[in-house]
Amino acid sequence: MSNTDKDRKPVAYRVETERLVLRCWSPKDALAWRQALDDSDQHLRPWIPFMKFEPRTLEQTVDWVRSLRANFDTDELYRYGVFSREDGSLLGENMLLPRVGPGGLEVGYWTHVNNSGRGYATEASSAMIRVAFEIAGMERVEIHCAPGNAASAAIPARLGFGHEATLKNRHPDTEGGIQDLMIWTLFAEDYPGSPARNLPICAYNCLGEEIIRA
Repeated sequence: MSNTDKDRKPVAYRVETERLVLRCWSPKDALAWRQALDDSDQHLRPWIPFMKFEPRTLEQTVDWVRSLRANFDTDELYRYGVFSREDGSLLGENMLLPRVGPGGLEVGYWTHVNNSGRGYATEASSAMIRVAFEIAGMERVEIHCAPGNAASAAIPARLGFGHEATLKNRHPDTEGGIQDLMIWTLFAEDYPGSPARNLPICAYNCLGEEIIRA
């Protein structure tokens, strides 16, 4: 995602699927996020590195959300709250992270403990994959997870990613230890065969203008 005007790609600030709304975080979401992380602490703590900073106060959470929105607006990283289209409740989070190097984005995700097992993470990740390839023009998308996190590893396997490697002692946990790290990759040439390509989405830029409807 280039910062030059010539090469700049549109940025999806809001993405809608049949059941979900994914949108960039807003400070007004801090209270719901605080509750979701508190509810899901033990569910997420073994696998999500940022849980080592939890529990935060509400004031700390507001500051965190503000910083994430700033990072979104400056094209540093893209973290989306995942909300129910039916009632607006917070279901989790999905991310597009540029830390995997040129030509690639990493998809990250977590789901509220009360909503796990309903396919929300797969649906939201499919939307992020479409954004990465069709809007951001990426050459590859990666998903990283610990081998023991079977639920997380099932998502890239389901969406046509190849398991490229399991790297030993690469993934920091919340207790200061190091776990192995699975690397899953989907390349642009293989994307048309991924089930993610078949997910209908609508994506909108920061002005609310439609980028994709398909």
